[in-house]
Amino acid sequence: MGRQAPGANNVVDGLLRFKERQPQCELIGFINGVQGIISQKFIEITRDNFKNHMNLGGIDFIGRGPDKLRDDMYKVGEVCVKQELTGLILVGGVNTLSEAAGLTLHLIENKIRTSVIVIPCTVDGNIHHKYIQTSIGFDTASKVYSQLIGNMLTDSASACKYWYFIRLMGKEPSHLAVECALQTCPNMVVVSEECHMRKDTLKDVVDQISDLICERSAEGRNYGCVLIPEGLL
Repeated sequence: MGRQAPGANNVVDGLLRFKERQPQCELIGFINGVQGIISQKFIEITRDNFKNHMNLGGIDFIGRGPDKLRDDMYKVGEVCVKQELTGLILVGGVNTLSEAAGLTLHLIENKIRTSVIVIPCTVDGNIHHKYIQTSIGFDTASKVYSQLIGNMLTDSASACKYWYFIRLMGKEPSHLAVECALQTCPNMVVVSEECHMRKDTLKDVVDQISDLICERSAEGRNYGCVLIPEGLL
C-alpha cells in the first residue's frame, strides 16, 4: 500500500522463508495492492516467480495501489472469508498503519478470523515509535546516504573551499539524519526534535550554522558539511 522503498521487495523473501518452514502454508499476492483485493486478482507467490526481484528496491513484484481501504472494508472482509485467509499482510507507511487498525476492528466486529499484519515500510523515513525497532529500508537508506555524504566530505576537505548543506529524508523524526551523522561525522547535524524542544526559530538555526562557519573560517577552514532533516521547518 505504500510507495516504493528500499527493502520492500524483500518482505516477500521473508514470507517465502516462513513458507519453507510451514509447507502447508499458501502465499498469495494481490496485484496492485488494494485494487487486487477488491477485484480478486492475485497470484501464488513462489521462489521461481520472485527470484528476479530478490534484493532489489521498489515494489514492482506485485505492484501497489491506493494507500487507503476504509471505503472498501466490507469488500475486503468478504474476500478474506471467500479466500479463507488466515492472515492479510499490508506493507506501507503511516497511512497504511492507520488503515490496518481500522480494518482490524472491522474484522473483529464481523467475527472474521483473519489477522492483519503491517510491515512498516516508508520512503519518507518517518516511522519511528518506541514499539517499532526500525522500518524496512532504514538500514539501506542510511548506508546509501552515508556513502554519498562521505563522498561530499572528501571533496570538501580536498578542495578546501566548499560548504555542503545536505537535506535528508524524514518528515517528522530526525533519526535518519542522526544515523548518517554517526557514520560520517559531519561538522554539524540539525536535529528537529531538539529544535522543537528548545523552541528555536528559523533565525536561531541559521545563527547556529553561521556561528559554526565563522568559527571554522577563523581557523582557516572555509569548508564543511551540515546535515539537515527534511522535516525541520
